[in-house]
Amino acid sequence: MHLDRARREPHRLYAAVRTIKRLLENETIPQDIARLRIALDHGERLMDERTRERTAILRQLQDSPTALLLAKADRLMGDENVSIAEREILRHAREKYRSVRSKHHRMEEERNAARRVQQEQQRHQVGQQDKEERRRQAEQRKRARAQEEAEHRERAERAEAERRAAALQAEKEHAEKLAYLTPFVLGALKKAAREERLTAWEELRERTGQRELARLSHADRLTVLEAVEEKTRPDAPLWSSVLAAAGTGEALRLHRDLAERLDRPLPEDDTELLAQVTAECARLRSQW
Repeated sequence: MHLDRARREPHRLYAAVRTIKRLLENETIPQDIARLRIALDHGERLMDERTRERTAILRQLQDSPTALLLAKADRLMGDENVSIAEREILRHAREKYRSVRSKHHRMEEERNAARRVQQEQQRHQVGQQDKEERRRQAEQRKRARAQEEAEHRERAERAEAERRAAALQAEKEHAEKLAYLTPFVLGALKKAAREERLTAWEELRERTGQRELARLSHADRLTVLEAVEEKTRPDAPLWSSVLAAAGTGEALRLHRDLAERLDRPLPEDDTELLAQVTAECARLRSQW
């Protein structure tokens, strides 16, 4: 009998022990009886080992059932000497294990659900934070643009104010320059009238020594002449007649523009105008 090999298969072990017992009942040869008794002792010892192992496993299952212990118990439950109480212990252990597994499963599901909720909350929170960050960045960009625009407007306004101030200063300085030149022009025109001679604008620069006179535009010359005639009575001849009597196109145009500013009527024909300014020159000379 190969009892050690039968140990791995309970039904063969128990069958082998029954066979040995049956052979002992009929055996008469002492040597064979001795061998059979040795084999029987070995078989019963193997069955006792399985019984002790089963008892220990069932005790552990009562305390803390595990899948490994259940598998071991299932392997030992094929023995023929398993009692109803042991099978009941195994059944309760399996139910307890399933209950614990079910509880653990529910707890795991609850933890997973809680984890999913937490993850969703975290995603929502991150989304809100991202949204808030984008809003904050947009607000910062908006404020930066507003500040940049304000600074740009301020610079533009400051530059415009500086430009206007510079323009006003330039106008003031130009007006002061024209006012400064006015008495020189008036003096030169009076002297020409007194000396009974005609003059031209270019000659005024030579007579007065004021080189700026040559660089004046038509409008500036007109302004100077208007200032020259400031104290001239409405019925008195204009000092600019001394210039117009030269008869040049520029002189006549300057005289016409001055008369229009002073609201003095003039003939449209240049010949008649030349005759009029010549007569006014004679009236100016008669004052001396």
